[in-house]
Amino acid sequence: MKQFITTLFLILIENGFSQSWLPNHHDTLINRKHEIVFSGTADYASTSLHNSLTQKLFYGGEITTEIKDKSRGLHRGVNQFGSDLNTEAEYRNYTVSLCKNPNWGFTAKVGYYSFIGARYSKDLFDLTFYGNQDYLGDTASISGTKFSSYTFQKTGFGWLDKKSKSSVSLNLFNLSSFSEASIQKGEIFQSQNLDSMAISYDGAVGFTNGTAFTKGIGVGIDLDLRFSVPTKKGNPLYYQFLAKNLGFASLTTPMNHYSADTVFSFTGLTFNQLLNGASFLDSNFSVLDTLEVQKTSVKKNIFLPGFLQFSKLVDPNSVRKLQEFYGVRMFLSSAYNPLIFAGLDYRFTIGKDVKLNVGVNVSYGGFTFYRFGTYSSLKIKNWNVGIASENILGRTGQSILMRVQCSF
Repeated sequence: MKQFITTLFLILIENGFSQSWLPNHHDTLINRKHEIVFSGTADYASTSLHNSLTQKLFYGGEITTEIKDKSRGLHRGVNQFGSDLNTEAEYRNYTVSLCKNPNWGFTAKVGYYSFIGARYSKDLFDLTFYGNQDYLGDTASISGTKFSSYTFQKTGFGWLDKKSKSSVSLNLFNLSSFSEASIQKGEIFQSQNLDSMAISYDGAVGFTNGTAFTKGIGVGIDLDLRFSVPTKKGNPLYYQFLAKNLGFASLTTPMNHYSADTVFSFTGLTFNQLLNGASFLDSNFSVLDTLEVQKTSVKKNIFLPGFLQFSKLVDPNSVRKLQEFYGVRMFLSSAYNPLIFAGLDYRFTIGKDVKLNVGVNVSYGGFTFYRFGTYSSLKIKNWNVGIASENILGRTGQSILMRVQCSF
């Protein structure tokens, strides 16, 4: 049984490494003709998996009892894990008059995205790393497990408002891999004497297969809507509503789909003996028929894990050197809770064309609970380079974000 549960658990968390919160500087005074923005994110977070364990799973190495115990002490009834790995490049043209409108330019972008979201029970973690010794004569539950993993690429083209810097782009997506699992009910009972067991499960697992780079083609939109709110002191406040990767992909090749809803009892067999060392998802293995697991090949439409964020922007032309920023964000994933964040930005003027912004922020939600982050952004003439981490003190995640912006 430990072999099977270990395979299931590692499917949940080993499919990737892992948008960003670097406060956007909304500069309305720069006389730009072209603008290039490059951004990248590598972020993973969890409510319960200690960094010492996830690093071993990602990079290899011995998982000691001490490492397992650190994570075990953090686990609750329901736990979350997620990762976000992405990079994006965008070009903005302010010289053309799109559709013969002098106020409109255009934007073009490309990007790569990998996203994982998972919810799982404490029993699943215990069965994976400690075996079933603690559950002899008892029932282990893996009910409520949900998992999804996406890898896709984007090419987009759209409209740009030259004054407000708002934009809307239409995107074409290439889906290169996708997998999902959902267990509405899953229970395993092993007798105290190891002479009988009972399995009850209702769930499904599906994943794309094959060596083809394209598993699906999709369409969607990005929105970057900016507006200002006047204040009594005369300096307006700038806000942004950002939406990325709102869309879907249609599978071009069938995905393997396994589903079952049944209850089974076994006498004189352990789960490992039942599997006899074979792969649980081997189509040639008779256990699939024994357990009434149905295998099908399906094509379907898949909604991508879109990203939404509403936030206050930093005004680099404000007389205030210390500014606040705040907002709320979410991924369109059942494993991601709405996240709220707030922070402070301070601007140092080093020279005529050199400015340094530093800041701190706190956040709550997402794939974990509280996180504390910091960032710095250096502006030299038309160049702006920023680097940040959303999680510099957390035990259950790591984060690094970068953005390079050039106007010319």
